[in-house]
Amino acid sequence: MKKRILITGGGTGGHVYPAIATMEALSAMGEFEFLYVGGRGGIETRIIPEWGVPLRTIWISGFQRYLTWRNVLFPFKLGVSLVQSWWILRRFRPHLAIGTGGYVTGPVLFAAYRMGIPVLIEEQDVYPGITTRLLAPYARKICVAFEGAGRFLKVPSDRVVVTGNPVRRDLTAITAEEARRRWGIPPDARVVLVLGGSQGARSINQAMLRILSALLQQPGVWVLWQTGPRRFAEVEPQGRRRDGRVRLLPYIEDMAAAYAAADVVITRAGALTLAELAVVQKPAILIPYPHAAGNHQELNARYIESLGAAVVIPEHPGWEKPLLQHLQTLLASAAQRQRMARCWAPVSRKDAARKIARMALDLLETNPSLKTTPTEVP
Repeated sequence: MKKRILITGGGTGGHVYPAIATMEALSAMGEFEFLYVGGRGGIETRIIPEWGVPLRTIWISGFQRYLTWRNVLFPFKLGVSLVQSWWILRRFRPHLAIGTGGYVTGPVLFAAYRMGIPVLIEEQDVYPGITTRLLAPYARKICVAFEGAGRFLKVPSDRVVVTGNPVRRDLTAITAEEARRRWGIPPDARVVLVLGGSQGARSINQAMLRILSALLQQPGVWVLWQTGPRRFAEVEPQGRRRDGRVRLLPYIEDMAAAYAAADVVITRAGALTLAELAVVQKPAILIPYPHAAGNHQELNARYIESLGAAVVIPEHPGWEKPLLQHLQTLLASAAQRQRMARCWAPVSRKDAARKIARMALDLLETNPSLKTTPTEVP
């Protein structure tokens, strides 16, 4: 009998891509039938179908941390979403439910627990999100990305395992030389990779426009810049350089080549991005999103800064000046870049997806509806 696994998570790529990495790792270990449950209109509704995984959606949306009429609908949406989750689970009859974060996981995993289905949670941030904190008592295992995250969860310590965040398998599949050939960048250039998340970050784009001329006064400096699809039109007229040393793209599909080409990365401090940086071990300047729930990006960034792998620059009036100064310092010193790259080692967990998949297999064996012999894991 093919084992059925329900995966839920969404709202941002930081919840969806770890789910994909987990499914990839599980698929390498056996034959499974997957079903993905996301939120209506979430980014998962665009990403998951491309991977050939069946998708169902529920109505739930997040509770806003400010006064808005939308919060009035939250209790009603939650009730409807619990019923929808129960119906999806009853029809699919999964042997295991895995949640990777986001508000959509709440009703789905709670319903799974109530139906006696083993639950596994993946938590990406230094400070677990509110959904994880609420669901933790119902989970058999909670996989966390950072040491110390478990202290915020009111569960026995043996339920919490530090695995790291699962990332795509191909991130280290290309050399710097080949990556730069793909981008048309000279092999001896010093390359700044600018990211603002999959949708871009207007504040990072504007700061880069302000410092771009000064930055490119240094010979041999190139910029590979993901503006975000909605931001490209406003950045392109000022960002495009006649000398060709700026590569502007709305969205970078080939992140492995982008990371491989880079000497320094400017980015937000989402958990998935940090997990990817840890694998590729690139020095970074982190600009935490100031409105992130629970200020989790600032907490993530400060933790990485404490290791020595990154510099944190919060957004404040005139923050582009320290951004330029830190960039110039890093670009001028290969030795400092190498030191920062090595500091990623404590959080570089390339086997995170495999570890999570192993735990998922163990939990499957606890489901009494499965009468199978233990699965051999390669």
